[in-house]
Formats: sequence, structure tokens, C-alpha cells
Amino acid sequence: MTVRFSDAWRLHGMQALILENRQLRVTVLPELGGKIWSIVSKRHDREMLWHHPRMFPRQAHYGVTYDNWFSGGWDEVFPNDYPVTIDGEPYPDHGEIWSLPATWHLLEGTSNIVSVALEHRGIAIPTRFRKILTLRIDEPHLRLQYEIANEGHQPLKTHWKLHPALPLSTGARLHLPVRRVVVDEDFSGAFAQPSFDWPHAPIQEGGDRDLRLLPDPDAGDTWFLYGTELDAGYCAVSYPEAGVSFGVSFDPEVLTSVWVFGTFGGWRSLSTIILEPCTGFPARLDRAIEQEAVMMLKPGVSLSTAVVASILDGEDEMAAFEDCGGVR
Repeated sequence: MTVRFSDAWRLHGMQALILENRQLRVTVLPELGGKIWSIVSKRHDREMLWHHPRMFPRQAHYGVTYDNWFSGGWDEVFPNDYPVTIDGEPYPDHGEIWSLPATWHLLEGTSNIVSVALEHRGIAIPTRFRKILTLRIDEPHLRLQYEIANEGHQPLKTHWKLHPALPLSTGARLHLPVRRVVVDEDFSGAFAQPSFDWPHAPIQEGGDRDLRLLPDPDAGDTWFLYGTELDAGYCAVSYPEAGVSFGVSFDPEVLTSVWVFGTFGGWRSLSTIILEPCTGFPARLDRAIEQEAVMMLKPGVSLSTAVVASILDGEDEMAAFEDCGGVR
């Protein structure tokens, strides 16, 4: 099968862009910030992204509360996470990208490769955020190229993070090449210490929990963790019973931490795990600025970096993915 592209589809009243090859079918919603709504692995007949069971994607407006519009899929979070005021300018919840329409155009569309560019201009701050999605013939990889530019006259201190929400199932495993874990103070829950070495987390009841082994979807837990001191640029969730994994590869010099939000039937009775490679931490941008743990964009300067989302078949491919430090 060759690579195909279509812009003729509608999803819940919004335009849907479809990129498709023999391995994957990817659905993108430009009107929701270029949200990657769906990544279907044809080989496994499986949707790899999580979708909210009670909320479909719908158009938002600038400044709304993110959680009340969070329908799943893969959003972009920039220039902040928690709503915050920086230098007198209010930044909206989870940033500016996810709630605003993106302009888009087809860069390349042949039988061997499809590339689509989506772009935003900032409102609170003078930025240009551009991502290019590329699907090549027969590859089980969605390739993304990002460019984030400061078009203003002052330096900017920001967060940028990926936000793919993934489904949970019994026996699912978390793969992180991190050395330390910091627990977000608002989600300390059962954890007995605010930070610890990966993967063994001391818990209040005594003993520890191996964080590589994810809780069952209905366990009632909620996690918000920051994985730090990366040895490589990747993160992944594997589903051993289904023989499939979802991995994200990135440059660890750019995305220097991996946040993990997991709700295992806890928050709003939902069950999903969100892998969030980010340019710094913690989630509150003002505190991250104080700790100098943010992305700095000088005036007239842009950041360019690549990310790869991969569908891995079986334990051998997952092991090779970890051994190689992701996919490039």
C-alpha cells in the first residue's frame, strides 16, 4: 500500500486530516490545535491513543479550563501547563496551542511520503509554533518535526511538552530511561517520599512499588511524577498481553524530563496514562523559572527538534527500542 492523504473527512463537525500507510492510520484535528486524535496500528487492529469515554472532541475557546475539554488524543502544551501570570501576562490553562485552530498545508504528498505542516501564532507572547507530521511508506513510525520561534524583542522562558494520552490495561508496563523521580506536591498520595530513585517508589504502607508495573485500570490511584536525569531520549508503554507497545523518541538535550500523569480509575474515574516529555519541570512555570528548569528562547531565535512516535511489535522490538535509546 502506498502512503495516502485526505482532508475530506469530518469528525464531530470538525475537519479531519488523514495520513495513512500500510502500518498506520493517523487522524489530525487542525481546529483543536492540530491535536493528533488517533493513531491506529493496522497490524494490531488497535487504537493506540486514549479517548475519553464520556466526552467527544469539541471546539474550545481561548482560556477555558483544559480538564473540562480533555477528550484524549495527543495535544501540544506550550508555553505553560498550570495557568500562571508571567511578567504581568496571564497564560491560559495548558497554554495556547490546544484550544486554538491551526493553519495547515500539505508539504509533500506522493506514493512514498506524506508531510503536513500545522502552525500557530501566539496570543499572550509573540511566538510561532510549527510542527510537521510525516508518514513514510510501510513505516510504523509517525515522524514529527517541531520549530518554536520567539518573534518578539524579549527573551522568553517557557515549558513545551508532548501530551499523548494512552490507554491502560491489566499488565501494562512503563518504560523510562530516568534515574530519579520527583512527585508533584499536589499528587503525593501513597508515596512516602517526595523523590526517589527509579523505579522503586517508597509507599506509605511500607515497602516500595515498582513503577515499571502499572496499576490495574480500576486500582483507584492517581500519579503525577517527573522523571529526571535521563540516560536516553525515549519513553514508552507496553502491553505484553497484546504484544504491542507505544514509544516516543526525542532529543534529551531538548526535552530534558518526562512527566507521567496516570489516573487508574482515580481522577474523575478515568483510566489513562499520559507520557509528557518536557523541556523542564515542575508544572508551575513560575516555580520552574525560579529553579532555572525551563526552555529559554532568545529574541529572534527558534528551536528545531525531531520526535518519533513508534508502534512496536512484541517484546523483542520493545527491547531493541530500549537498547537503541529510541528511534531516530
